[in-house]
Amino acid sequence: MPIRRIVVDMLIPHNLDVLDFAEKIAQVEQVDGANVHVLEVDENTKTIEVTIEGKSLSFKAIKKVVEEFGGSVHSIDMVSAGSRLIESKVTEREEE
Repeated sequence: MPIRRIVVDMLIPHNLDVLDFAEKIAQVEQVDGANVHVLEVDENTKTIEVTIEGKSLSFKAIKKVVEEFGGSVHSIDMVSAGSRLIESKVTEREEE
């Protein structure tokens, strides 16, 4: 089954423009769109959450772009696979 959505927590260099980064992620083959949410900024890095959608995503291709920009994947926080996307509901544990 194809991967349709990935939510990834990443660290990128502080001086990397988030607009440029989002454009590069969106240009990866099979990516239909990408949202970049800046969670934290410090002296050297930015912590971002990136939501990527497409019909058949390649995590390897996405990770390669991240690493080319000097970033690193901290964690994969959500994956959606199958013939259609199913929207998640907030669980009680997430609300705490």
